[in-house]
Amino acid sequence: MRRPTLTVHEPSYTSVSRLERFRANTPSIPEHLQEIEEERRRFRAWVRLQRMKIGLRRLLDLWPLALGLALGFAAPHLRILLMRSHPWAMWVVFPLVLLAARPEVQAAGPVAAGLPMLMLYAQFPLEALLIQATLRRRVTVPGVAGHVFYFHYLAALQLVMVSGVLARALMR
Repeated sequence: MRRPTLTVHEPSYTSVSRLERFRANTPSIPEHLQEIEEERRRFRAWVRLQRMKIGLRRLLDLWPLALGLALGFAAPHLRILLMRSHPWAMWVVFPLVLLAARPEVQAAGPVAAGLPMLMLYAQFPLEALLIQATLRRRVTVPGVAGHVFYFHYLAALQLVMVSGVLARALMR
């Protein structure tokens, strides 16, 4: 098989007089430089604006976690309010806290005493992490609410199974 031959062309040199017609006039050079610098400034401002937008979007993506932390710090007050007015609402709002307080949870002495309080503070931030993970998958707001409702439903169902309320109702 024959190899293709490589042809190298020598550069052609033109006369200086022919290049003069492409040379810019000396008074226009500063104008072009100013235009280039102005374009560069506008581009840098645009890049700065885009970076700010990306930073704001990242901060806005953290809103569930911020709300979950705020609700986590307010959880003891909410628990006191629920215990005074509607004790059954603890099953709906704080099922993980009630599950952590159950004697069926095998934990050592100091851990068993502190686990319900830990869950009281941690339940809303955990739900916020669930919401953030759900929102990253482009789920709608009703879909996110459904995830949180399902999370609470499973915890309340487990609480019903562990507490024996269902067994007592079936024994009658």
